[in-house]
Amino acid sequence: MLKANINAGVTVLRIDPNDQEPLAGTVVGSSSRGPTMNNHFIKPEIGAPGASVSAIAGTGTGTEPFGGTSGAAPMVAGAAALLKSARPYLSNFELKALLVNTGETDINNKAAILGGYKAPITRIGGGEVRVDRAVAAPIAAWVTNSKAPAISLGFDDWSVEKVTKRISISVQNYEAKGKTYKICTSYRFADDQANGAVTVSAPNTVYVPANGLANFGVKVELKPAMLNAWALNSGSLGASADTLTAAEFDGYVTLVEKTADCSSVNGVVHVPWQMLPRKAGEVTMSWLKGPNVKLKNRGIAAAPVESYSMIGVSPNQPEGGLGENNPNPDLRYVGYATYPVPAGYCSDDPSFVMAFAVNTFERQTHANAPLSIEIDLDVDQDGNVDYAVYTRDVSTNLSDGRNLVWVYEVATGTQDAWFYTDHQTNSSNTVLTICGEQIGMNANNFFDPMDLMVFAVDNYFTGLITDYIDGITISPLGEQYLGVFENGGVGFTNLAPKGVGDTDKLAIQDYGFLTNNTENGLLLLYRDGAIPWVEAAAIYVK
Repeated sequence: MLKANINAGVTVLRIDPNDQEPLAGTVVGSSSRGPTMNNHFIKPEIGAPGASVSAIAGTGTGTEPFGGTSGAAPMVAGAAALLKSARPYLSNFELKALLVNTGETDINNKAAILGGYKAPITRIGGGEVRVDRAVAAPIAAWVTNSKAPAISLGFDDWSVEKVTKRISISVQNYEAKGKTYKICTSYRFADDQANGAVTVSAPNTVYVPANGLANFGVKVELKPAMLNAWALNSGSLGASADTLTAAEFDGYVTLVEKTADCSSVNGVVHVPWQMLPRKAGEVTMSWLKGPNVKLKNRGIAAAPVESYSMIGVSPNQPEGGLGENNPNPDLRYVGYATYPVPAGYCSDDPSFVMAFAVNTFERQTHANAPLSIEIDLDVDQDGNVDYAVYTRDVSTNLSDGRNLVWVYEVATGTQDAWFYTDHQTNSSNTVLTICGEQIGMNANNFFDPMDLMVFAVDNYFTGLITDYIDGITISPLGEQYLGVFENGGVGFTNLAPKGVGDTDKLAIQDYGFLTNNTENGLLLLYRDGAIPWVEAAAIYVK
């Protein structure tokens, strides 16, 4: 490009080495972040340089740049080998604990010149590895039951007023003299402490006998009602690190010398802790007279409720065991709803938006993996698939982090995406939204029947179809069953928290005489956080 435009003039930008920003003490932007999917453990538990310069084996003095896990992981392995050499009598979990306990915590998420701030626990765990500190440490600490060197408090939804968790921490003394240590609890970020929703406490001190083991308890109290409104999702904010950081609570439990000040020292050893809590509603349902249902919210958070005409039900499949790609993506309920839109919304003509609601047996931490939902549409009912509607990352290869609803046209081999995937993180509910124009339809096609199949695809481990529902016929704006809420509207209501307008009546209207669709009732989705297994409800109409 420079050569082609040389006659137009080229401006040379010179960078003064004195103005460069060192990247030491920052996390590489591509570094993975926890908590882990499904079990929501703190990962990584430790960090190491992963964008640096390394010796080239066999060259004597040769070096080359390296990056990523292929650099950081062997550096930690080498540190563990050095520690094992210095202290060969220790078990593997003790060696791991010592490395995590003594990591450098003064690490930022990115360079200060770019607005960096402290890296959260789910990016660094115990910090950047410092093998010299691990070799010299007089004690090690870990969670008593799991032997893990980090306190993973989970990604959970809470509909109750108060939650208390108690964790036992073990401390091993490697010296021939007993010693008393002060116990300090801290938050990684000041706004976590100021929020007041999560309180971490421990005894003031712990005495560890010579060459002996001692335990102390950490109490974590959560008041879900004080949590901020949930913002994280798998769509527009699916790659937003700042939104995740704002939602989680984290810090360290640190053991320091008895005479030390908790606010001014790094401590002898530390154990990271992290919690990702979400306040939730808890909806219950009961039948009233006629085709009416009463909904009640027993939770401390508002509970938005959406209704869809139910078009598919699938039985529960057993989850895979350890090493068997657990969980196995598994469909539970599928429904749909059509919304007429004026000219200018989807195209220059009046049209419709169609939403496919899918509830699965297992929760998805993020819509990117391991489940991809695919809906194959035969819009002219000739037995051939015309369009495939499916969920996938913006990049289509999981590298972006934001999930979109893609529409693939079989005849042309082209695809586009007009909407983000509606998935609220760690949820079994996913809604796929499309415009009529994306499948060759608009308002002129109201009530035209189409056939479809719904697939659950394992897009992360195997690439295989793990579940499907077929034999479905629907019509745009031709839903057989429609849910009308007395205090809300058609297809939607918002149940206030427990004790404040927390009930509503749902009337089920049957328009089956208009179409030959295959609906069998209403599907209700409970949104914005709902306790596991109470995120959806099926109402069968006979």
